Amino acid sequence: MKRNLLSLFLIFCCCATLSAQDVVHHQRGEDLQQYLLDSIKFVIPEFQSGIITFRDGSYSRGPVNISTIEQRVYFVAPDGNYQVLTNEDQVTRVSVKGRTFIKSQYGYVELLDTAGDVALGAVRRTSFFETEKKGAYGMASQTTSVTTIGTMQSHGVTYTLGADQTTPFKYKVIPYLYRNNKVYMSTRKNFQKCFPDKKSEIESYLKEHSVDFENIEEVTELFNSLSR
Repeated sequence: MKRNLLSLFLIFCCCATLSAQDVVHHQRGEDLQQYLLDSIKFVIPEFQSGIITFRDGSYSRGPVNISTIEQRVYFVAPDGNYQVLTNEDQVTRVSVKGRTFIKSQYGYVELLDTAGDVALGAVRRTSFFETEKKGAYGMASQTTSVTTIGTMQSHGVTYTLGADQTTPFKYKVIPYLYRNNKVYMSTRKNFQKCFPDKKSEIESYLKEHSVDFENIEEVTELFNSLSR
């Protein structure tokens, strides 16, 4: 059994330090990503030298990272700016400092641990939710006036209103299984499918433990019990 202890440690640290839901305070029309830490909006806290492998077997090297919001590969351009990879649809995997990310329909799945021919993986994803709008003077508003009125007049003077907004977001580490070059959602049925010879062990474990199959810590404990 091979374990990526660093990746597991980083996952558990992120899960422990982030609340279930945080918020971004911003003005109307602003790019929300500018208010997020790199450790939240990217899979890796900082861009590192990596290898991008494409479907035709070719590859590209350079400083790369993966967006947790868009699930797309970014690289550092010659001018020092971050740019998204244009041929994203041709990517099969990304390797960075011994860490492997498999591209899938669910996003970039990092392979964390192995048990025989099955791997435990995870997708780090950041999602934004409906924006709460605030009116002038910071008063919360559920009406559409904040988004439609941009100025006000007082004593013959016209003032431009800043539409203060609060947008909730959630950072989540979602577990997956990987077997025979295919990614599976973490479910009871798929655990049995990936471990066909250990169905009884899975059932015994689930009788003794309540497992939330969307919780990376609980799924990791189940996976580890099957790898012994």
